[in-house]
Amino acid sequence: MTYCDLHTHRLPVRPGDRAIVAVGVRRPAPGPSVCCAVGIHPWEADAGALPLLYGAARWPGVAAIGETGLDRLKGPPLDVQEELFLAHIRLAETVGKPLIIHCVKAWSELLRIRKTSGGRVPWIVHGFRGGGVLAGQLLDAGFYLSFGLRFRPEAVSRAWAAHRLFAETDDDGIDIRDVYAVLAASLSVAQDDLAKQIAENFDGLTV
Repeated sequence: MTYCDLHTHRLPVRPGDRAIVAVGVRRPAPGPSVCCAVGIHPWEADAGALPLLYGAARWPGVAAIGETGLDRLKGPPLDVQEELFLAHIRLAETVGKPLIIHCVKAWSELLRIRKTSGGRVPWIVHGFRGGGVLAGQLLDAGFYLSFGLRFRPEAVSRAWAAHRLFAETDDDGIDIRDVYAVLAASLSVAQDDLAKQIAENFDGLTV
């Protein structure tokens, strides 16, 4: 069984695991064997870093753009964050890479941007902890949802039914196997079945 970690800040724990490692644009490029995502976190939204982002998007091994997004509780004003978010969206479309999104209490803005931006690349909300109603709104708008150890079962159930579910460890320092175990238990499905859907979603990220 293959374990896939959609969003992590460290290399895979065990050989054979698949992971997208978040790498800041101000850090040196990782080796070409590292599957990574590059972006400017909304907490650090700064238009002056865009040239670094555009350069990082050309690194070997880049599989996704982000994390990027909107955070009403932390970081620069929301209009500054939105400007950077829109730049990430345009870049993701240009390079044909999925978008990994951080969103805190700015869901109406995120849904508005999704509606007006359109696009062909997958948009994935990482670390989703919202309820079933919000999950349904996001899924109806075409989002994927990625979950760690903290989640609401009704949201996981909706993402599972929509075949738009991912698992992640983020920066928690845990094994992705622990996340699979709690998600499978919440869904009352075999871990093999969960792993199959997540692997299929992982494989479908390329456009």
